[in-house]
Amino acid sequence: MADWIYGRRSVLEVIKSGQSVGKVLLLQGPETPETREIRDAARQRNIPVENVEKFALNKITDGNHQGAAAVVESVTPVVFKVFLENLSVSPNTFVCLLDEIQDPQNLGAIIRNAVCFGCSGVILPKWRSAGITPAVMKSSSGALAHCPIAEISNLGVAIERLQEKGFTVYGADASEGSAALETLDIRRPAAIVLGSEHSGIKPTLKKACDQLVRISQKSSIQSLNVASASAIFFHAFSRWGNS
Repeated sequence: MADWIYGRRSVLEVIKSGQSVGKVLLLQGPETPETREIRDAARQRNIPVENVEKFALNKITDGNHQGAAAVVESVTPVVFKVFLENLSVSPNTFVCLLDEIQDPQNLGAIIRNAVCFGCSGVILPKWRSAGITPAVMKSSSGALAHCPIAEISNLGVAIERLQEKGFTVYGADASEGSAALETLDIRRPAAIVLGSEHSGIKPTLKKACDQLVRISQKSSIQSLNVASASAIFFHAFSRWGNS
């Protein structure tokens, strides 16, 4: 199956990522530096480019296409058991489990952050989670091609299996009873469980984690959204994993 992604940056990034791209559509009219860069990148990979009228782009997108769209091969999450069997584990390995992240932009941004900081994979629940949609592809800016995505019916089972494989599982929790991230001696390999900014991690998953951890803030303003928090956690796990 195939999906459309759209937006100049997203189209350029997915071309550069090496992900399978069927064709690129560009809005007819004077060429800009951005469309020229897309065209050149597509040419280097022998990806066909078509110039089309605006109505054609509007028809396949929500209208926010910025004059560029591409048809890409759909990304299908692998079964968690297969993911775990194929996972190469070292003292620096860390993975992420996402509990009920339903906003596509947040999911895409988390996947982009995961790739940026060397996370070995993202694990999603089958239900009550955003799927790998064109909106997620757009938000990830091509990172999906570099991030293994796994799916499981019960995240609690995933936590158990990771622990059996030697992972220490940390749960992100903003309460004062959680350990401050900067004081934590992270035991590796590791997994971090992130929940939505509205409800956080489910109580059953908190109980299953080896340690709850929070990001210290210098202000009493509302906590960071989950995508921003993921970048901080991933950076910490990546840095300390290489120390």
